Amino acid sequence: MRRNNKITKSIRVTVFGDISNAIRVYDSIDSIFEVYWVPYGKLAEFRHMMNPSNKKHESLYFLIGDTNDMGLVETYIGQSNDTISRLKNHDSITKFDWRLAICAVPAKHLGKECLKSLEKIAIEKARPNCVLINEYENKSYKPHPTSDCDAKILLSNVADYLTLAGYPILNEVEKGANLLYIYQNGEIFAEGEYLIDRLVVFKGSRVRLDNVDSMTKNNRDLKERLIKNGILAPYGDFYIFTKDYAFSSPSAAACVILGQNISGWVAWKDKDSTTLKDLFKFE
Repeated sequence: MRRNNKITKSIRVTVFGDISNAIRVYDSIDSIFEVYWVPYGKLAEFRHMMNPSNKKHESLYFLIGDTNDMGLVETYIGQSNDTISRLKNHDSITKFDWRLAICAVPAKHLGKECLKSLEKIAIEKARPNCVLINEYENKSYKPHPTSDCDAKILLSNVADYLTLAGYPILNEVEKGANLLYIYQNGEIFAEGEYLIDRLVVFKGSRVRLDNVDSMTKNNRDLKERLIKNGILAPYGDFYIFTKDYAFSSPSAAACVILGQNISGWVAWKDKDSTTLKDLFKFE
């Protein structure tokens, strides 16, 4: 698997005030967007900065909330042709305790059609990487093919800014050539890929329904959280992953999948049955 998170362009960051709780502005000569990082308590300052003459600013925006116990950040993704008013009224529109707004404001007018395309594609890209507060919104909208294509190009700029800001929720996750598997009875039971700092299990991978008695409490609790949050769903004699999910280690993933305490470095193997441990030549 490859994560599209390499930023090659030069991005300038301007900080307004105390760096620990300041409005920040990200911009680049290679992008039509300026991206504003706005802590919740800085909305009035942001409004004054952007709106001295009551000018409206359109944007694609991301409201960032808490990080849950699985390491996924709560996120609301929206678009507006009047960003200031939208953020000001957001508390009455959706019951979401957000901490930070990240607003991608274009230097030129994009229009409602393009903004809706950006919003829809952003929601689809972010779904595996965060807890979407508005996951089921914008379902019926079908972008015009031209605006859809343009939006994908524009969104790649926004993804770079978000990654630099510490929220890589729009990063692409693609299956690469170095896939790993967990086998049961000679068949592929689960599929994923190791990314150095995590192991991503792919959508459709199977999970044992039951757990052995000796399975640790931490692993049991993790499995229960995945079930509670809909990441694991019943499927006949198994659970299955309803979307790609990144585990903090190969062993955490293997323990949840097999319902027992096991080293992921041994359980995960490539297509030639070489263990992950041997692939990395650990002593």
